[in-house]
Amino acid sequence: MSIDSKFCHKGWAEGFGGITYPLLADFHPKGEVGKAYGLWLDEPGINDRATVLISKDGVVLWSESVGPGGARQPMEMLEKTKSLV
Repeated sequence: MSIDSKFCHKGWAEGFGGITYPLLADFHPKGEVGKAYGLWLDEPGINDRATVLISKDGVVLWSESVGPGGARQPMEMLEKTKSLV
């Protein structure tokens, strides 16, 4: 999820070879979901770069923030996801 519009998401998905699963936008009202999860950064007006794994019941199972310029570790996130399922 990002604060980008659905049009930006479409371009991003195409750039990754045509992602077909839905991407969520925290576009309007801008950043409201990020604020609810404590990820909104007031000064730059963006959500922090973070990964939040949420159960089907809406319970946060795990989260990790890497900062706006930080890099995520996809394999670590995959392993974490598998361990929680």
